[in-house]
Amino acid sequence: MRPPRTAIPLPDSIVVPDDNRILYYRRDRTMYRFLSHFYASPIEVDGETWMTIEHYYQAQKSLDDAYREAIRNAQSAEFAKQLAADPGAPSKISKRSWFRRHACEPRQDWNDVKLDVMRQGDLAKFSQHEVLLKLLLATGDAELVEDSESEPFWGVGHDGQGFNWAGRILMEVRAKLASKG
Repeated sequence: MRPPRTAIPLPDSIVVPDDNRILYYRRDRTMYRFLSHFYASPIEVDGETWMTIEHYYQAQKSLDDAYREAIRNAQSAEFAKQLAADPGAPSKISKRSWFRRHACEPRQDWNDVKLDVMRQGDLAKFSQHEVLLKLLLATGDAELVEDSESEPFWGVGHDGQGFNWAGRILMEVRAKLASKG
């Protein structure tokens, strides 16, 4: 695994916006960048180490060892995501897809397991990094929102009506870890 790029400084303290909503993808990105799945915070899951949650998540799309190693060695979370692009996506998106280059598909049950994979990644991140856990818990009961206009599943999408699964899972993990107090 390659070392992460220069770490982005963490905030000294958390200030929850007056609307009790943390929009960590755009509006409140500077202070809450650590909530991103792209944030460099190595995690270990099942004896394997991943540079970011995004690396871990994308690697779970296939059980092929060569694929998983390509994801592990991706220089950034962005590149890991590009490697993991669905081969049927528009060529602009899938031009770097490992699946497309190797004429294969992601695992068939991916849509059934991807939320649990992300839960496991988030739980690992905040369980394995005490400083990040403290910052997550300091968000209190604020709604965590991935305010990505281009992502209606993990974020809120262009119309603000997306599923916000990234934020919802972070809130689940926060509640679970807070209850362990």
